[in-house]
Amino acid sequence: MKTKMLTSLVLTGALAGALSVKAHEGHKHETKAKAAAVDVKTVKLTGEVIDLSCYLDHEGKGKEHRKCAEACLLEKHVPAGLLGDDGSVVLLVADHKHEKEFAPIPGWAAERITVTGKRMNKGGLNAILVSSAEKAK
Repeated sequence: MKTKMLTSLVLTGALAGALSVKAHEGHKHETKAKAAAVDVKTVKLTGEVIDLSCYLDHEGKGKEHRKCAEACLLEKHVPAGLLGDDGSVVLLVADHKHEKEFAPIPGWAAERITVTGKRMNKGGLNAILVSSAEKAK
């Protein structure tokens, strides 16, 4: 009985999670969310694509960390960051209007890229809503 109940709870949780992810696709945000953002600037930055999990845990970066970063970004869906030449790190986030432009970023682990987008600092989190991305020249 306990096994059936546990299985039922796990399946219910998995279904609820899957439905909430599907529900997020294509939804519209209210303009109030834009007003809540702090310190918004359109910027163009160049740096190395890093997986934030390894970078925060053991400063994983560079060509020697490429395979691990690819696995983290592409298979585990760890958030991507951009490590600037000055050592600063920003979270890279897909802008809903430019998701296709963001899509190749996880495959560019340990590569130098240039991104353009809205840089935001909200609640102490430094992020860029990416509107375009390309390998750095």
